[in-house]
This record gives sequence, C-alpha cells and structure tokens, in this order.
Amino acid sequence: MHKFLKLTLASALLGCGAMGVVGNLMTKEAKAVEIITHWVPHEVYGQIGEPDNNGKVFFSGLGAKYMGYPKHENPPAYPGKYSKFWRTLPAYRYYIPDYMYNRDEVRPSNPIKGTFQLEQCIACHSVMTPGIVRDYKKSAHSRAEPSPTGCDTCHGNNHQKLTMPSSKACGTSECHETQYSEQGQGGIGSHASCSSFAQVECAWSIERPPGDTAGCTFCHTSPEERCSTCHQRHQFDPKVARKSEQCKTCHWGKDHRDWEAYDIGLHGTVYQINKWDPKQFDWTKKLADADYVGPTCQYCHMRGGHHNVQRFGTVYTSMGMSMADRGAPIWKEKRDRWASVCDDCHSPRFARENLQAMDEAVKDAGLKYRETFQVAADLVKDGVADPMPKDLCPDWSGQHVWSLKIGAYHDDPAFGGKAGESGEFRMSNVSDIERLCFESVGYFQTYIFKGMAHGSWNDATYNDGSFGMDRWLVNIKQDATQARRLAALEKKVGITWVPESYWKTGEWLDHLTGPYIVKNHPGKTIFDLCPDPGWLDTHHAPAEEVEYINRKIKELGWATPEHGGHH
Repeated sequence: MHKFLKLTLASALLGCGAMGVVGNLMTKEAKAVEIITHWVPHEVYGQIGEPDNNGKVFFSGLGAKYMGYPKHENPPAYPGKYSKFWRTLPAYRYYIPDYMYNRDEVRPSNPIKGTFQLEQCIACHSVMTPGIVRDYKKSAHSRAEPSPTGCDTCHGNNHQKLTMPSSKACGTSECHETQYSEQGQGGIGSHASCSSFAQVECAWSIERPPGDTAGCTFCHTSPEERCSTCHQRHQFDPKVARKSEQCKTCHWGKDHRDWEAYDIGLHGTVYQINKWDPKQFDWTKKLADADYVGPTCQYCHMRGGHHNVQRFGTVYTSMGMSMADRGAPIWKEKRDRWASVCDDCHSPRFARENLQAMDEAVKDAGLKYRETFQVAADLVKDGVADPMPKDLCPDWSGQHVWSLKIGAYHDDPAFGGKAGESGEFRMSNVSDIERLCFESVGYFQTYIFKGMAHGSWNDATYNDGSFGMDRWLVNIKQDATQARRLAALEKKVGITWVPESYWKTGEWLDHLTGPYIVKNHPGKTIFDLCPDPGWLDTHHAPAEEVEYINRKIKELGWATPEHGGHH
C-alpha cells in the first residue's frame, strides 16, 4: 500500500493542524480512509493498478470495462454500416430499445414472473415506482376510451418479456402512425437520421470507446428511437412538448448552438418574457391553431404540428459548416416557403432580407475558413506539418488520412487515403493547427449560422462567431510560421527530426479503432471491412427533397449534375 502515491484525508487535516483528529482517524478509521484515499495507479507514477471494481477512490487511470468490440459472430447491438466496430454501454438499452432491450437475447433479466393486467401493474408500481404511477394517472393514456392505454399496452403483460417502448411501438396504426411516419420523412440532419447515421456512420462515434461519447449517444439516439425524449413520460402531455425548453436538452453546445442562439436572440427574449402568460402563449392549443406572441422552436420547425422538422427547411448544410445561397433559383421556392413562416409577424421582404443576411454571413465565414484551411493544407503538402498524418496513431479507418481531407474534393496524395475517402475531423491526436481548423469551422462558423438564423447577433459576431474565427486564423498563421521557420533551421543544420512516439501510442490512443483494425485486420481499412451501403448511401436526401430538386432542375432547364462518390 505504501508504494502508492496517496492524497489522503489525513494529509489534508495535517495541513490544517488537526493533529488529534488525524491520530484518531489513523487508528480507528484506517480502513475507511484507505477506501476514500485518492490512489493513483498510473504508469506515469511507476505504480501498478488494482482492479477497478474494488471501490477505492482513484485519482486517475482506472481501466474502463467496456472498451472491447462486439463479437462479430453475434448480431450487432445496432444495425448500420460500421456497427461491428461500434462499442456500447449497458445503459444504451434504454435509448435504443428495439435493438438493445427488446430482443430476447439481450433483454435484461427480471425476478418477477407472471402475466399481469393494468390494475395489477398500478397496484404494485404505486409502491415500487410511485412517481411513474402519479404521472400515468395524469396522462391522456389513462383516460383513453373505450379503454385506457395502459402499462400492458406499451410494455406487454408477461413480466419475463417486458419491452421498452420505442418510437416504432408508438407509431402503430392504432396509435400515432401519422406522427411516426412524418418523423421518418427527414433526411440527414433530422430526427430520422440522428441515430441511424450519426451513431454508426460517423468517425467520432465509431473511433472512440463508449464512455468517451456516451453523452453524444444519449442525445443522438433519443429523438429517433424514443418519442418520450420530447413527450415526457409518463404524462406524455403535448403542452409540455410544445415548449421551446423541450428542445434544449439536445440542441445546444459547441457545434449545434441552437438553444443559446435562440435564448439570447430577439425571438427567445420575447418567449422568455411572455411564456408564463396564457394570453400570449396558450399551450393548450395545437400547433396548427397556435397564435403565439413570438416563435417557439416547434412553431417554426414543426409548422402546423408536422413531425418532420426539416419539412420547411431549405437545404441541409451540416449545421452551417457548408454553405448555400438559399436565394438561388433552385432554392427560391423553398426559401419563400420558409419566409412564409415569418409573415405572421414580419413582412415577406423583411424575412427574405434577414435570411439573405444569414447566407452572406456564412459565405464570408467560408472565405475565412478557406484561408485558414489553405495554411494548414500547404504545411501537409510541403511535408512540414508537425506532426504529419503518417506520424500519428492510425485514424478511425486504420489509415493515416489527413484529418481535414473531405472526400473526393481533396485528392492530393499528401493527404492519404483513396479517392473519395475522408479524414475524420479529429479533435485529439492531431497537430494544433488541425484542431484549430476544426474548431474554426465546426464551432465558430456554425455559431455564425445559428446566430444569424435565430436573431442572435452576439453569437454571430462577438461570442466566438466571426471574431472567434479571427482569433483562430491568427493563431494558425502564427503556428504555421513557426513550423516553417523550424523546418528551415533543421534543414540548414542537417537535423532529421523524428516525431515523438506519444503521437502514435498511449494508454488511451491504443483503445481507438484505428490501432485495433491495424492489429486485427492487417492490410485492411474500415471501408474494406464494411463494404455494404449505409444509411447515408440510401437515405441522404428524403424522397420529397429529391422530387423537389428534380422538378426544379427540369423547370430551370439544367443538365443533371454529376458528383463523385465519397465516404
């Protein structure tokens, strides 16, 4: 025990001069103190770790249990292109119920046996989970005619084979078929894809151990897989689902700053001031009949109560990382339809010109990012980036593709990978310049888009929007200058620099997907190992949007565009 570095309660008390108390603790409560000692079983300190389930408090370095990959001979926990490499936690079963809870081979054990009806469920759960019963009794389900929609309706009545309701279960012909069908009409970036695509086809999710991205998983799986994310269980009160705060759990944060932009913008201010007044916001009215004094998230994005949140959108641009002139001829009809949402309170010209300002702000940001990107790209092409892609731990695909490479559009051999293969926009284990580039477009440019879209000029310009991109552009140019000067000096004095090994291997790095593929599938990439089409290949644009684009191309007399494939 003395071989471990300890930060004990005793030492803290000694620092306060509490000598008598320390003596008492050390003699009478030694075992308790040993348990709550902040042990450091970490190689950095030359110590050997202990089992991570012995209950001791560790300062760092406990081994995580769920680092391994799914056994390929078993059905994956979730379908999808790269699902064989997607690692999960037991808690995911509540967020992806059809695949991780309701199948017989993964259903959690239950000590209660028997078949029960609604009245029996309520009698037992009034004691076991009284909050659930209280909420259920307030719900429309409990008052449904000719008979209540009860526990047994949604969960089944065989206690050994209980199911966790999914959105699919809610979307049956007897219940909420229309809403379920509408939600599924969205494309990439909608609730219809946030699990199917974002969890098992995106590098950030596939590459990392599950504890690293658990928060991402809980948000991304929730709205596609469960209605209760927005319709709080077990009351499922539509009045609650109509309030903007209901969207807040997921739609905020670094790269999807919707709530912050809305909340401090003019629309959000009107909402926050008036939301308690039923004369200004009557939550009992359906969205189709709503006449609010200001817009909520749902009022604009679920116009008329339609559950496809993209229905009135113009074109998806990766949360603002890409850009489009939404007033261009091909999009004008959809832009005008979106502007019609605003004409409850604004003139059509006011709406169109403010939306045009959003487009121009993002285009300007795009110019700034291209300048930022070019500085980074030239370093890689000239072989003076530190570190170079080849010097890093293998990326998510098992290769050394430059993290900022985008598909078929960046095919310089220096960037690595085959034609059409993208890097992964890594946030870690890349050069600082690459990380700053990612943050510039992934965070700050999206702030500009979200800020301008929601009337938050602070987000768009001051709060790490345009001015944030300025700072990162300066930093990148300064870092690039230093890298080039250092490379020139090394060349002049004949130094051949060998990058440090910590870029290639480490306690955490070794658990990423790239090293696993290199070790277990030598000579293969994730694209070789997962060749089947994925969600993005078959659902990228919803049918309604494809029909719209083809119609506009024909109306405008354009030739059908050709695109290179990309991952």
